[in-house]
Amino acid sequence: MTGPVTLAVVARDASAPLHEWLLATLRGALPRVGVLAPGAFACDLAGTDRLLGAPPVVARRILARCERADAFVSIGIAPAPFVARVLAERTPPGELRAVSDGQSYLAPLSLDTMPLEEKVRDELALLGLRTIGDFAALPRAAVFDRFGSAVARAHALARGEYGDLVRADAPPRRILVRRVWDDAIVSREQLVFALRGAVDEVEALLATDGLAALRLDLRLVREGAAPLRIDRTILPPARESAALLRSLRWALEERDDLGHVTGCALGVVEAEPARGRQ
Repeated sequence: MTGPVTLAVVARDASAPLHEWLLATLRGALPRVGVLAPGAFACDLAGTDRLLGAPPVVARRILARCERADAFVSIGIAPAPFVARVLAERTPPGELRAVSDGQSYLAPLSLDTMPLEEKVRDELALLGLRTIGDFAALPRAAVFDRFGSAVARAHALARGEYGDLVRADAPPRRILVRRVWDDAIVSREQLVFALRGAVDEVEALLATDGLAALRLDLRLVREGAAPLRIDRTILPPARESAALLRSLRWALEERDDLGHVTGCALGVVEAEPARGRQ
C-alpha cells in the first residue's frame, strides 16, 4: 500500500485499565498514535516501512503482543483514519483486514456508520439516500451550502479523503526556542551551524519533560521576504540534538529559497514519551 496509510486498533467494550494499557503499548511501538474513542486508536504508518516493516507485519506484531496479554483487538488498515476505524470495527477480534480504496469500501455501508446527527440522516433519507456511497455522490459544494461545515467534513470522510489526520500529543508545556542574529545568514552551511544552539536548547527541554520530538516547526525570519516555514516529522522520534539537527539539515537541503536569514523560531509541535536512550 502506497501513500497515506493508517492502522486502527479497536478493543470492544474496553475497560479503563485496558484502554491505558493499549495506549501505552501502541505508543511504545509506533511513532504517532491518536485516541479515537475509549479502546479505539489510530496509528499513522506513512513512511515507516523501512523503520517498522510493512503495515500488515506491524499489525500482526501488535495482535500477537495483545494476545499474549489476553487483550483481543481488531485491526483495520486503510488510507485514512476513519476508514481504518470502520474496517477494524467490522473485523473479528484477533484478526486484521486491509483495504486500499477507502471510498469503495465505505460505499455500500449504511449512513448510520457516518458521524451525522439523527436529523441530518433523516433529511438525507427523505432525499432517498441510504448508503455512504449515495451520500458521497452528492456534489461537495451542495453539501456545504445546505448542511454546513460539520456535514461537509463527514462528506469528505465518506469520499475516503485524507482530511482526518492522526495527531500525536502536543508537549504538556510549550517548547519554543527563538534566535536572532545580528548579521544575516546567507548560506545553508552557516544556517545549520547557527541552528545548533537552538536545537541544543530544545533537546534540554525535551529531556526535562522525558519526551522525544515527533514533529518540529521551524520558522526562519528573512530580510525583505516573508518568513519561511519548515514542518518536519522526526522518524523515529528523537530528542538528541544531533538527530534533530540532521533532520532539519535534510529539509534545508531541499530548499533553494533561503534568502537572508536574520532569526528563527524552533518549536516542538508533537511529542511522545521518550523510549530508552534517544
